[in-house]
Amino acid sequence: MLTWSVVGLLMIGVYGQRALGATLVDTNRVSLRWKHVLENVPLAIISGVVALQALARGQTLAVDARLIGLAVAALCAWRRLPILVTVVAAATATALVRAVS
Repeated sequence: MLTWSVVGLLMIGVYGQRALGATLVDTNRVSLRWKHVLENVPLAIISGVVALQALARGQTLAVDARLIGLAVAALCAWRRLPILVTVVAAATATALVRAVS
């Protein structure tokens, strides 16, 4: 099972690769289509790791309060709210669902 420290290391690695690629790749030779694909690769990797962390409990699928918190965080991110607001809203939603159930 992945821990949050592993998630953090993966994020640093993904963005490090992106920064390295940005400095080494001649962007004039890359097509616009590939630029869009490469811009979204780090987000896809981080999203996959976060989804795995939020939806897995051991070897089983766990649909619980964490899923509500993740949905609230996604909504806040989609609305481009500040990160502090996003974290507090997601934590509050998760805590409320856990308190009710």
